[in-house]
Amino acid sequence: MYEEISFANSDREAVESAAQELFNHVKRLGVRLDDIDVVDPCDVCRRPEYQVHLGRLTADEVVTLNTALAELVAERGSRRP
Repeated sequence: MYEEISFANSDREAVESAAQELFNHVKRLGVRLDDIDVVDPCDVCRRPEYQVHLGRLTADEVVTLNTALAELVAERGSRRP
């Protein structure tokens, strides 16, 4: 009988899940993050944790994303007492 072992990396899985959620939110704003990627930690990098690279965005995609985020921030600001 074999013992069940796992090679899963829960830290990476958590980052992948967050990246998928971000991808879907940004997609609903009208921008596709086709080049999004989760990058493993680097021993010599200044940030030792997993990173999410958003990839390359066109100028139009950046404008679309900026506009949507600005509207969201303005909406939240108008709800504050």
